[in-house]
Amino acid sequence: MKSTLGIVASLLIFSIALEAKEVRYLIRSPKALLMGDAFTSHADDDFTLFYNPAGLGRSKLVELRPINPDFGFSNVLDDLDRFEDFPKGAPGIADRIMGYPVYIHGGATPGLKFGPIAFNLFVSSSTSLVLRNRVYPQIDVDYRLDRGFSFGYAYSFGQGGKFEKRNPFEGKKSVKGTDGVRTSIGAAVKNINRQGLVGSFSLFGSTLLNAINENKNDIGLLRDSLGYSKGMGWGVDIGVEHAYVMGSSELAFGASILDVGGTKFDRTQGTADIPDQDMFINTGVSWRQDFFLLDYSLALDFKPLNVDMPFMRKVHFGAELGLPIVRVLFGFSEGYISYGLEVDIWLIKVTAGFYSVELGKDLKEEQGKRALLYVSLLEFDFDL
Repeated sequence: MKSTLGIVASLLIFSIALEAKEVRYLIRSPKALLMGDAFTSHADDDFTLFYNPAGLGRSKLVELRPINPDFGFSNVLDDLDRFEDFPKGAPGIADRIMGYPVYIHGGATPGLKFGPIAFNLFVSSSTSLVLRNRVYPQIDVDYRLDRGFSFGYAYSFGQGGKFEKRNPFEGKKSVKGTDGVRTSIGAAVKNINRQGLVGSFSLFGSTLLNAINENKNDIGLLRDSLGYSKGMGWGVDIGVEHAYVMGSSELAFGASILDVGGTKFDRTQGTADIPDQDMFINTGVSWRQDFFLLDYSLALDFKPLNVDMPFMRKVHFGAELGLPIVRVLFGFSEGYISYGLEVDIWLIKVTAGFYSVELGKDLKEEQGKRALLYVSLLEFDFDL
């Protein structure tokens, strides 16, 4: 235990210099985002590996998720006035979207859980654009496309039974487990192929104009000249979960270190540096109760502990209320509210809602309002 605490303390000291704007994780759960991303001790969906591999220790099921695309985009519903009578000319368009954070995301994370073992493939494309400075316009670009896989395992020991809540309309009874204490430790290894373009470009500066003029007939050369690169890297995640199971209730504590030491990429194309996948140290606590036709969960995370940011940006709170077929999701993250619904009808699950992220360094400095849609088809669960 002392050696483990020493390792964690060393990692905190080593990485405390990291400063955040938007905290860029590799993969996020749509359900978690609508719950304030408070999921370190509560990761019970298709994305467990990307939050805390120790969460695999609670599973008693074989779970198959073959088709599960997710989409994200800027929440224009809160800024409809900005887009009414939208101008056609470039100057008018630039003036209208000045300072507005544009966000587009698409991805999929098919996976298989076999009790404490899990495997996920993933592809995730995210583009963020912000046009700034009316006098001397400059566009900030952050484009990333990640593809790869993650494989993880958790080992559990103790007297506590497994806690799983199921949809009673699917003809399955709730698995409430036996009273006791369960501790799980988990680890995951992942391979990431990343390509991206990150930078700030003046619309009237020489860098952008020269790149366009010199490579206007070859989009590939144009991208490379602006800093587009590709690379491959290997990363490791580790985690622990300690749970008290009391019949239909569970109190759980969790901690995880994602991308231990930071995941670096060996460049295979381009000349610019590929954005690293930073290491994040996360902690959380959750409480859940299952009354068969109704269940609820509360979760609280403090993360990432190793990033220099205001304390309230590290606070994430989530709540969910489960009814037959429908789950209501609510969250608070980095000072912003999130909310949404999850509808689960046999082989089809749909999750939709709204959330926000902090794009600046300080609390509520620059809000990025976003919406998401997640669809999972042909889901299968089997008891072990």
